[in-house]
Amino acid sequence: MLSKEILSGLILCLLRGSVSAQEEKKHIDPVHHNAVITHGTLMGFAFAFLFPLGAIVIRTASFRGLVWVHAGIQAFSYLVALTGLGLGVYIAVYPRSQIKASNGHPIIGIIVVGALLLQAIGGLLNHYVYKKHGKNVMLSLTHVWWGRIIVTLGIINAGLGLQLSGNTKKGEIAYGVIAGVIWVTWVAVAVWSHLRSRGSVGETGEKAVGNSAAGSDNSPERVKGNGMA
Repeated sequence: MLSKEILSGLILCLLRGSVSAQEEKKHIDPVHHNAVITHGTLMGFAFAFLFPLGAIVIRTASFRGLVWVHAGIQAFSYLVALTGLGLGVYIAVYPRSQIKASNGHPIIGIIVVGALLLQAIGGLLNHYVYKKHGKNVMLSLTHVWWGRIIVTLGIINAGLGLQLSGNTKKGEIAYGVIAGVIWVTWVAVAVWSHLRSRGSVGETGEKAVGNSAAGSDNSPERVKGNGMA
């Protein structure tokens, strides 16, 4: 008799859970849902692809004006991230939002995007000082390592965002694999660049893989461009 009551209770709980899940799915706000998807897409694209791409290009390519190509990629990346941040704020304050910030994702995102603004300013200052004086080791290294740390934190935070939004395990794994491969490639290029520099420090803080001119026509920039990360 007792076992029948327990069994019927379990079945009732399962049925209630199924009904509540279906009701919750029906009540998903499409506007809010699309905002969450767009926010995640923009942030993942910016931090797991665009920012590392700009950093890899400045280390591997070799042509005059490369510094400005790098700056353009990173500026576009920042605009994408800034748009994603705006959507993140919208998601957080949306009246019907059911996402509760329990893993620090929103705070980390604001800090990262704010820190990248300093990175952009530092990049312009680094380029100006190097062009004028031909040597600014401390400023160059600070600019390079600040970018590496902040972008890495952004990559991790994008993963936290997937968890916060209730993404599937497959989605989280897919992002982790793709972001991990790109990050490892970025690190490998940075290590290769450092080993090839042999103590020589240019505008980027390290010599790039190539050896030809990458900046403007001024001789100091013939070492290599203005690596943002």
